[in-house]
Amino acid sequence: MQRMIQKLSQDYLFLFTTALVLVAACFGVLDWAAISWPTVISLLSLLGMVSLYQSLGLIDALADFFIKKAKTTRSLILAIFLLTFFSSMLVTNDVAILTFLPLTFALVKKVTLPTIKVTVFITIYANLGSAVSPIGNPQNIFLLAHYQRTFLSMLPPASLMLFLGLVSMPIFLLLMPNENIQPIKQQAWIKPMPKLEKFLLGTGTVIVLGDLIIQTNLLSALALVLILIFFYDRRVLKEVDYGVVLSIMNFFLLVSGWITIPAVHHLLQHLGSQNLSLFLTGLLTSQLISNVPAAALLAPMTEHFTALYLAVSIGGFGTLIASLANLLAYRQVKAAATSKNQFSFIKTFTITNFLFLLVGAGLASLFLLF
Repeated sequence: MQRMIQKLSQDYLFLFTTALVLVAACFGVLDWAAISWPTVISLLSLLGMVSLYQSLGLIDALADFFIKKAKTTRSLILAIFLLTFFSSMLVTNDVAILTFLPLTFALVKKVTLPTIKVTVFITIYANLGSAVSPIGNPQNIFLLAHYQRTFLSMLPPASLMLFLGLVSMPIFLLLMPNENIQPIKQQAWIKPMPKLEKFLLGTGTVIVLGDLIIQTNLLSALALVLILIFFYDRRVLKEVDYGVVLSIMNFFLLVSGWITIPAVHHLLQHLGSQNLSLFLTGLLTSQLISNVPAAALLAPMTEHFTALYLAVSIGGFGTLIASLANLLAYRQVKAAATSKNQFSFIKTFTITNFLFLLVGAGLASLFLLF
């Protein structure tokens, strides 16, 4: 508990969002029911599972497997990009980030890769891929449920995100080095486990991911994660990033406070009355409070499903706060990199993401107009 409190006291994002919530409480009414508990529970479950896999050495073992299969650094990077892009459609962008960024950090210990560029594009393709699928991210699940729409109604604007991903990937892949990969000299350490323990871990993982993908039995999934952690390595509980979970809760509380302010409520209703104004509002709002709370804030104010979907999908690019996946990526870079590399990540991330934001906004505006 002391370690958790110490980490939270040094977590500037958590402290900043908590301060904003306190300010919002002075002008509006906070509503704890506004917190998306499925998002919070899912994130906690994911963070717990990934931390457990890291402690058991399984992420490093997966890195060894990729290195053995790839012949060049570019083919290795392409495999990671494609896996991130397409897996995020099924297991959400958060799972993709929490899987492939630790894998990347394990890879760069054994193969020379442009770590910053790779981590930035993993984040981008996790956001792009997840936007294509109805279960790829929390905002898609929320919007389809709120507007009572089917996946078919999402297909036309989703094809725009698919196009952006598939066209940009080969272009940016050319920026990556193409060198031969040398054989691994030292194999990854994996905690010895009897077959029964391996079977139980694999079965537990499948059950947890299945529940998270279809968003059912979430409390049971979290309970199962805790059982696995206590059984295999209870020290993992100290390593989970609780700060990012609490920060996301703060964003939802901010939304509940703002929406009760009459002037804000009236302004959002006015901006939500037209496609383009709603799109730009959602785009800007996502930059400040991230796209999931932005979707929750704006959906009750408008009937324009397509414009809001595009706004919060493309709005995931830009700032670190614009998407939960962005925050998760930065937190992992912060934990694994030096201060110099953290700054380099922020710089490269910001430039690249605003490029995708501008191109995506231009394409979406044309889509909405025609």
